Amino acid sequence: MDEQEKQALCEEVGRRVWRCRKEAGLTREALAERLGSSTQYIGDIEQGKKCMSMAYFIRLGSIFNISLDALAYGQREPGAAAGRMLRRMEEMTPLDRGLAAHIILKAADLVRAMESEDG
Repeated sequence: MDEQEKQALCEEVGRRVWRCRKEAGLTREALAERLGSSTQYIGDIEQGKKCMSMAYFIRLGSIFNISLDALAYGQREPGAAAGRMLRRMEEMTPLDRGLAAHIILKAADLVRAMESEDG
């Protein structure tokens, strides 16, 4: 990989970090605190001025709850969270599974109602 390709990759990943941070409702300060870094470093990553270490990359995936593929290449797994919920629910008894589904549906209704109030 030549320097131009590396720079383009850093810029693409930086844009995804910025987008994920915004979607998570985090300020640069809050993200820096969670990562144990500086706000300047976060800004440099988001602007493509610096490429982050693998340790930060992995921690960001965890903070944003996305796969490393999604962070690196922008490929979000459709329904990844739903898949995790379904796997967890498969371990439950039928009664507990029904209760969990009811709670999740009620929470989704509340989120939808909050979104319509904001919009």
